[in-house]
Amino acid sequence: MGDRRDGDQLCRGSLEELAMSFGKPGRPPEDRTLRRRQIYLAIAPLIEQVGYRGLSMKAAARAAHLSIGGLYHYFPTKRDLVLHPLTTDFGSRYCTDLNARYAALLHTDPERYARLKIRGTARVMMAARPAVLAAVEMGLEAYRSTVETGLSHGLLAFESAVGHLEPTFDADTIHTMSRSMRRILMAAVLDRTTTEAEVAADLELVFDAHLDRSRRAATAVA
Repeated sequence: MGDRRDGDQLCRGSLEELAMSFGKPGRPPEDRTLRRRQIYLAIAPLIEQVGYRGLSMKAAARAAHLSIGGLYHYFPTKRDLVLHPLTTDFGSRYCTDLNARYAALLHTDPERYARLKIRGTARVMMAARPAVLAAVEMGLEAYRSTVETGLSHGLLAFESAVGHLEPTFDADTIHTMSRSMRRILMAAVLDRTTTEAEVAADLELVFDAHLDRSRRAATAVA
């Protein structure tokens, strides 16, 4: 039950507090990274429904309850908007929020931290699904320059987290596990019926299989 609650809180909490502080006297200035993510998430269902070519900035502004000028303030072009979750900033913010909340687990309970990282990765990739589909629609160059970069960044962050489980996992095992997860994530973002919970469960199955195999190997050696 504890892990499930932690997973539900991932990337929330402190972000909601920041969102509530916008515009209040004496409060910090607007968190632009958070605001851009909020806007994208409000528009994401429309992007997934109509695609890149079918999306107009006017319709996007309506979906986000912004003026057209307000939308352009955060996203200068339609490409910037639809591909936003494939940027380094989008994924890095999730990692920053997770680390701020759970960094102590890296030393006290690295396995639990790795599982939280898995759920965070599933959440980010599902949020990015409309952007991935838009990148496919936009062509090979857009796909390679955004999807490949975004996915690689997320998996490198996961590999870094799992590295704290040494000596349970060696570098080759971590790399093999990451490649298996990569295949799951790519299938999930292209299949509109796949849910975030299903993706997280599939990723954890890969993690559990490698964890069990590594522990059995260590026991046999001992």
